Amino acid sequence: MHGKGFIFFNVSLIILTISSSVKCQQSCETPNGVSAICISVFDCKHFIKAIRNGNLSQLAFIRKSQCGYDSTPFVCCGEDVDFLPIPSGRSSSTISQNFLRNSAIPDWNTCGIQKSDTGIARFIIGGTETKLKEFPWMALLGYTDKFDNLLWPCGGTLINSRYILTAAHCVTGDILKLVGKLSYVKLGEHNVKTEIDCDKHGNCNNPPVVVGVETSIFHEDYDPDDKTSANDIALIKLHQHITYTDFIRPICLPEPNESSVIGDYLTTAGWGLTENRTNSNYLLKVEVPLNDNEKCNNAFRSTGETLLDSQICAGGDAERDSCSGDSGGPLMARRASNPRQWYQEGIVSFGDVRCGIQGLPGVYTKVSSFLSWIHRHVED
Repeated sequence: MHGKGFIFFNVSLIILTISSSVKCQQSCETPNGVSAICISVFDCKHFIKAIRNGNLSQLAFIRKSQCGYDSTPFVCCGEDVDFLPIPSGRSSSTISQNFLRNSAIPDWNTCGIQKSDTGIARFIIGGTETKLKEFPWMALLGYTDKFDNLLWPCGGTLINSRYILTAAHCVTGDILKLVGKLSYVKLGEHNVKTEIDCDKHGNCNNPPVVVGVETSIFHEDYDPDDKTSANDIALIKLHQHITYTDFIRPICLPEPNESSVIGDYLTTAGWGLTENRTNSNYLLKVEVPLNDNEKCNNAFRSTGETLLDSQICAGGDAERDSCSGDSGGPLMARRASNPRQWYQEGIVSFGDVRCGIQGLPGVYTKVSSFLSWIHRHVED
């Protein structure tokens, strides 16, 4: 009751016009011209989420969605929570709802759950250290250079017991020339400098698991010379199946067309460059805001890069960013129906080399645009 009262206070500030033009449960039309049902704002869960986030465009959309008032405001609750963008003439890469699911991909009963979930802290630029059991799907990619040194410049995520999801630029192109051959994947890591990591309470993790790479495959339409980094997605098949533990578990893939809304804060994690321009020993996490793609188009206009629908623009807050060494790592969101469960919204693709600069967001591959490709290429 207390929580609902707090939200109602916010709703009272947002919905300024009291109208009874449409009664509850009657049909109505959203500001985007879509037929929907007029219901209490408290029953329109994605509107409540938008009110909590405070995105100005979404709040304006909710105001225009009001369709009546009784003891609570009524809103025309369709699927949208923001005004539709002006068509750009570019075809969408969003996959059809009817794609062939692969039984090798874990279902929602297995994936996306971490044993130590205390919520997201404040904000690997500006990042905070994770707990021992946070993000157990995180992976480090190991490359063998010409001197037989083992380097770990890319990240990824475990999506089933044998496959890692990462960026295409982590398995092909310049990285193989400048760094070396992709040879290993490390799972269950926290502090790269120690084998066993313990927290201040004396709780310790298991030693990380290092497994060889059997093969990798990147998207057939990825071009390493394309500066827009379209289709920057790849899969790595491990030499053996991985046993799930509290420290090693798969992340969920999104459902088709499942995505966060503009203004939501998403989480990325990795061992990449920090604000000190050194790689972190510890796995760090950072929250970044989801932007519309036009913000990235404006930020990278001088280089002629224009994002596709299959890419995500996120970040742009000072000193909060993913950076070098986080490539291939995840952009993550909590599932709306179960906030303790995580799914992967994006894959770290590219950004400004300076990292964490106000107004310079990062670009991520949109995982929901490639679900069909992922399910098609993962094997038992």
